[in-house]
Amino acid sequence: MTVTTMQTQTRSGSAVGNALWIIAAFVAMFSVMVINGRPLFYFDTIGYISQGHNGLRQLGFEGESPIQAENAQAWAQQEAGVNGGETTAPRPDLPQIDAKNTVDGSRSAPYALLTGLLARLGLLEGLNLLNALAVMLAVWLPMRIAQRKMGLHVSLAQMVCLPVIVASLGSLPFFVAYLMPDTFAPVLLLCIASLTIFGRGMRWWELLLTMGLASFAVVSHLSHLAIAALMVPASLLVSLIITRHRWWLPPALVLVVLGIGFAEQSLLRTAAKEVSGSEVVIKPYITARLIQDGPGLHYLETHCPNDAIPTCKLYTALQISDDPYRLTATHIVFETSQQLGSFRLMTPDDQRVVAEAQIGFFFDVLADAPFDTTFAFLKNTLIQSRLVSVDMTLPTEAIVAQNAAASGLMTGPFTHGRLTEDLGWFGPVNAMQDMLYLVSLIVAAGLLFWPNRVPGRIKGFVVMLLLGILANALVCGGISQPATRYGARVIWLLPLGATILVLFFRRARQFANGAGGQI
Repeated sequence: MTVTTMQTQTRSGSAVGNALWIIAAFVAMFSVMVINGRPLFYFDTIGYISQGHNGLRQLGFEGESPIQAENAQAWAQQEAGVNGGETTAPRPDLPQIDAKNTVDGSRSAPYALLTGLLARLGLLEGLNLLNALAVMLAVWLPMRIAQRKMGLHVSLAQMVCLPVIVASLGSLPFFVAYLMPDTFAPVLLLCIASLTIFGRGMRWWELLLTMGLASFAVVSHLSHLAIAALMVPASLLVSLIITRHRWWLPPALVLVVLGIGFAEQSLLRTAAKEVSGSEVVIKPYITARLIQDGPGLHYLETHCPNDAIPTCKLYTALQISDDPYRLTATHIVFETSQQLGSFRLMTPDDQRVVAEAQIGFFFDVLADAPFDTTFAFLKNTLIQSRLVSVDMTLPTEAIVAQNAAASGLMTGPFTHGRLTEDLGWFGPVNAMQDMLYLVSLIVAAGLLFWPNRVPGRIKGFVVMLLLGILANALVCGGISQPATRYGARVIWLLPLGATILVLFFRRARQFANGAGGQI
């Protein structure tokens, strides 16, 4: 056998091995969707479909509505809170079917347009494929640069796919199967970590690809914009610790991503005004959160009635009922019944005024009760950091009923799959995932503090992921309602990061430590 033949066989075997790793990673990510037999979805999935369809119409792209006409009346009744004037659960408000001049700033316009387009084509499962591809790309980019700068003891395919497979033992496959933009929160964090640690050494196309992926991630949900803002100082701090060489570049790149997010919001408002004469209004999540936590309610009780304080209009609406549950953030923002509703029972003009005043209301409450407000945010962050179950990704009867009018799936109507028909599996799987996260945290902490075995840049990369998980908890717990869905969407970064640390720990036996040098 000649040397050439041996080299050819080696390359062939390597290619086959790499292909098997990639196939295994995608199988792991799509495991939940395959077992369930269809995608997972949430109350607001139909909201993205409807808003995307309406947005396409306003842009001049007419097409058949993905909201089935025969189910439109039932959906409208659900939205109006019919059935005895009460709803079974607080639901997101949705634009009327085929309604013009409807722009909800709480949803991502780019993600809604993509969802509406795929729904029209009957290819909504394309969102699941996009989720998986985005995750693979977000992991591949930093590992590729690490291979070039530090060297790896295993193939790049294994270095990318093994962490993804381990992460798929956690929440990752549930969010790949989820028809919501949640997967792009951890994708954003991976991109920001890559820019912070490897941004100085990226080739031009690697930088453009990372920035492009980060830009789509930051505009895919409003909460991602706040997360990116919190990650700017984190990027600055970690960049300074890693090296003083061009320390300013990574946070500058993250600022560019943040600027793109703000530019998209500005463009949305301009387009809404010029195309349809619409006003973009973001629901008063911050106001509702402050009221539930106490400082906001105390401020209103002290200062209302007062025509100079727009939020007093909401305080008046809260007096319709004495049910204590009306004061929860979710019920304030979404509920439409007389017993639990408030904001949604106000006139459209009053809703707009209250929503637009939420930032000013936050600073007024902060000035009035700085310690109580700060404590409430920190408490909510701590609560959110412990909520990591995937239970909210599983459609309930109320969620199925909410989405009954929607179409666009290749796998059939929006209904229960095999996983939600019998939830006997959930308890053991949830316990196993909790154990995975605990072990991952212990392993990650141990290797981060173990000197001279894992390259400093890889440690910095994982630290950025951990800071990102905390930033997500602060944004979702402090501003919105603490919920398992928000924690679960990013917690798979913990086993992914721990696996990367383990792989580089093993690498140290064969390679010199790669912590030094400039990238």
